[in-house]
This record gives sequence, C-alpha cells and structure tokens, in this order.
Amino acid sequence: MLGSETKIKDVLKGLNQSLLRNINYRFQLYGQEKIIKKNIEKYKRLLQSSEIIDCVSHISMDDKPSEILKARENSSMFLAIKSVKEKLSDAVLSFGNTGALMSLSLINIKTLKHIKRPAIASIWPNLNGESIVLDLGANTKLDTRYLIDNSILGSSLASILFRIDNPSIGLLNVGVEDNKGKDEIRRASDTLKNLSKNSKINYYGYVEGSDISVGRTNVVVTDGFTGNISLKTAEGTAKLFQSHLNDAFRSSILSKIGYFLSSLAMKSVKDRLDPRVHNCGILMGLNSLVIKCHGQSEYRGVSYAADITHSLLENNVNKKIQDYVQEIHSKLDN
Repeated sequence: MLGSETKIKDVLKGLNQSLLRNINYRFQLYGQEKIIKKNIEKYKRLLQSSEIIDCVSHISMDDKPSEILKARENSSMFLAIKSVKEKLSDAVLSFGNTGALMSLSLINIKTLKHIKRPAIASIWPNLNGESIVLDLGANTKLDTRYLIDNSILGSSLASILFRIDNPSIGLLNVGVEDNKGKDEIRRASDTLKNLSKNSKINYYGYVEGSDISVGRTNVVVTDGFTGNISLKTAEGTAKLFQSHLNDAFRSSILSKIGYFLSSLAMKSVKDRLDPRVHNCGILMGLNSLVIKCHGQSEYRGVSYAADITHSLLENNVNKKIQDYVQEIHSKLDN
C-alpha cells in the first residue's frame, strides 16, 4: 500500500467487497500500520481476516529497477514478494511500480521451467465474450522467443479460465499478410505455424488491432511495448465513449427519459467497458501468482483484482499452467 497512487481507502473498500464474496480469503496488508488501522476499523470482517505488516520503506512509482535492487529490501513490495517466496502467502496483489514488481518477482519467485521472461496478461472484453491479451508491459523488447513463450502462456491461461480446448492464438501485427511485420514477428509466426500443424497449439495467424475488440481469437500475443500502448489506448477510448454517452443522455428531456427506461441495460454496458474495473494484469510465467493492478485504481478495480486473484488460487491455475507449459515443451523436444 506504500508507493502507490491508489488510496488506502479504495484498497480497503475493494478488499472488503471481495471478502464478502470470498469468505475464506485472508490478507496480509503491507504498509504503514497506523494509517491502515485507522481506515480499516469500519470493516470489521476485513480487520478480522487481515494481518497488518508495518513497513517503513517503500518503492515509489519513479524508482528505477537498478536502484530498487540495491536499497529496497525493507520495502513493502519486497516484503510481500518475500512472503510468497517463503510460502507464507499464496499470491501478491500490488498497485505499485510495475518495473520493480517484475524485477523483484523475477529474482525472488523466478520463472517456470522453459519460460525465459514473464509477461503481463489481462482479460479483455470483446464482442464474443472475453480474450487473453499479453504482454501488456512486462518486457518491452521485441523477441521471437518471448512471443512464442507468450503464446504458450496465453493459451494455457485461456484454456483454464475459459474452459475451452485448444484456444485460438493470434499474433498482433500491422497487417494479416505474410510479408507484413518485423523479422522477429515473422519468425515467431513461422514457428507457431509449425506447432499448429503438429497440433501442439491452435495458431490462427496474424491479427490487427481492431480484431482484439471483435474477438477474432481467444488469445492475442504481442510484445510489452505494443501491448502497453494498446492497453492505454483502449482505456482512453472507453473513457471517451462513456463521456460522450453521458453527454448524449443529458442533452434533452427525452434523452433523460430514454436513459431512465434503459438504465439497467446501459449500466451493464458501462460496467463491462469501465477501464477503472478491468485494470489488473496477471504476471504470467512465474512460479507463484503475482497480480499487478493500476497505480490509480478505485475500489471497484481493487475488488475486481481481488476476485480474479481468489479465482486463480481456487482453481490452482498456476500449477495447471506449469503442467501445460511442461506438456507443450515435452512435445517440442520429441
């Protein structure tokens, strides 16, 4: 809770809402004990289900990974990750510095066998339901190996969360033609085609940015640089849509009456597209579950992220992903 732009009040309110739905949840809260106790008192059940770990040091949103690794061993983020490393807790939910979270998790929790670098995956709404998109910023380098790893990780997550066999994988590119894109993307595509021919994965081919919202594939794979820009663009577009929608319904008496009559349906649409809610990313490829939430999350986003974390833990998703990756790579070796 230290070093993030998310308010403690929003964190506690969001965790409390999730706890009401997931009554077996237990939390370790890392931050300033005095401030947490002051704000948690009105949430009796959350208080009873939480252990507060007092922290005097934190990692700010501006700290560089190189500085973090040298001097932040007593920070709230480091201690939370250490708790998972030592099996004192099952997952980390962080609202802090993404680079720091990735670096500390990579060093302490480490990656699954066969996975070189973790990736941030998120569940995106689309016209057909939902899809998995990754990487959203964990690794900004465009590398063929990372794209292939992300395809395997994304496919495994989609198969588990969406309960579908052989989920389709699309590789994000500037066009769908075979000659489009950089060399790293084309090499990754060739490898994925071969894997698909041997029925190891279900590779659809190239997809474009507009295909994400259409739901062309169950999984969309890209590098962290492109993925992060896509994410921020989608969030901005959703905010623009909501703003124009609100203005339209306030424009006249008839519009207000129309909004009143359709309020339940409109609320459902707005909630589905609200970037304040769907703002958490899953750090894929690590030995334990790590969830990254937006640094300016509101309580609804906190609640959603806590629900996702609980669901992943309840379904033992990380172990299933580990088994899936092992199975795919065993086929590659044969």
